[in-house]
Amino acid sequence: MLTRLRIAIPVITAGAALSLVGLGGCGGGVSDGGAAQVGTQTISQVALDSAVNQQKSAAEQQKQPFPEPGSDQYVAMQRQALESLIFQRIVGIEAKKCGAPCAVSPAMVAAGLKKIITTNFSGNRAQFDDFLKTSGITIADAQRIVRTDLEQPKLLARATPSIAFTAAQALAYCKANPQEFKQAGSREASHILVKTEAEADRIRAMVTTSNFAALAKQYSQDPGSKAHGGSLGAVTKGTLVPEFAKVAFSLPDAAISQPVHTQFGWHIITVKVTGARDIPCSEAEKGIITQQTQMRQGKAEAEWRQKLLTQYAPQISYADDSLKPASTTGR
Repeated sequence: MLTRLRIAIPVITAGAALSLVGLGGCGGGVSDGGAAQVGTQTISQVALDSAVNQQKSAAEQQKQPFPEPGSDQYVAMQRQALESLIFQRIVGIEAKKCGAPCAVSPAMVAAGLKKIITTNFSGNRAQFDDFLKTSGITIADAQRIVRTDLEQPKLLARATPSIAFTAAQALAYCKANPQEFKQAGSREASHILVKTEAEADRIRAMVTTSNFAALAKQYSQDPGSKAHGGSLGAVTKGTLVPEFAKVAFSLPDAAISQPVHTQFGWHIITVKVTGARDIPCSEAEKGIITQQTQMRQGKAEAEWRQKLLTQYAPQISYADDSLKPASTTGR
């Protein structure tokens, strides 16, 4: 559930996996119980701990290791989480300075929350409220994070130039990087698996390229491929039992084998062979434009984010020097 909510509410920084956390009070310096201060806004230690704990929960759900408290890796994770929370505050401050062009109405925030509840909690508001309570998040906190998430693209659009990668640029890129536009050959296999040779012979007498999938659905004993018309998808050498592989890799495109015996039973095999080819630039154009535009947008966003963090650095205080950005620790 935490993971789903993090997907629904992207954090205001690339790479950090945080959700609805990081809202506190005001004070001078770093207030008691605070982890950091951005101007007069405090990010509480509770908020930071909650952010890290959510990452721990996500790691446990995915059965991935999580660093031990006090280790260098754990401190680095805390530092990254705190930087994300700090940037959320900066976005909020910048949006207020921007005024009407960056304004997010209460109705927009309500719509954002409704979308989260619909998408991640099956429209059940009680489940959403339980999640907030368990996470120590108030509804006001949730609303503020949604508002910040809606403000960011407005700020980014005003701060960075329009980014476009044209068809002419895509053509030039394709011609300059031909090695990126080669499609390797592939071989897709499908089979009908039955228990006896007699049954395999009977089906082989009926099967054609046009009815292979239908007969696989009707007769095959392989539960993994039966529903897909016998398809095993793309196959590679070394992943199939030898008797099956010998036939599957010798058949020409669209050919159908005679019954083949393996430890699993009797197979009737067919293959779809796609030869290696150079992808024409006209075919690659759309993908190039999408990829290059995303890369440029990502670079512009990262530069904008770093610029704001640098600009606000004199206004940021830390309760623990070890949680300062690595480049400023010990300054």
